[in-house]
Amino acid sequence: MHLKGFNKSLWDDLRAQAKKEAKKTLNCRIIATDIRREAVEAARKNAATAGVEHLIEFGVCDYSGTPIPEGGGIVILNPEYGERMGKLKELESVYKGIGDFFKQKCRGYTGYIFTGNLDLAKKVGLRAKRRIQFFNGSIECRLLEYELY
Repeated sequence: MHLKGFNKSLWDDLRAQAKKEAKKTLNCRIIATDIRREAVEAARKNAATAGVEHLIEFGVCDYSGTPIPEGGGIVILNPEYGERMGKLKELESVYKGIGDFFKQKCRGYTGYIFTGNLDLAKKVGLRAKRRIQFFNGSIECRLLEYELY
């Protein structure tokens, strides 16, 4: 909206068309959790702005308390990676716990971890099927994909 040449009328038309074509229900569950209530409320607000809040189940809990439905699907985690929050030594146990969570509760799923710390990612204890490079601002990150069987 703040780009040079932004066409508000065209944007409004595109948004209206997208809302008309948007699905009202899904044949799967989207579950979004975070340990911080403020993060969950921010996600809920963004989902409401996007018109998809009714499609998402929000909860406040540690990742390991997130309900994992039967039947497979995708689990995505975005843990701290020591840039702004957390201490590296403490985060090692978090990443090991993510590996345990994947192995014990997420069989039949595809797991993803978005991290900016590849040393911490090694603590997961699973071999990534794919590593996709991303940037979070100036921080070089990876989206790591795991087959969980």
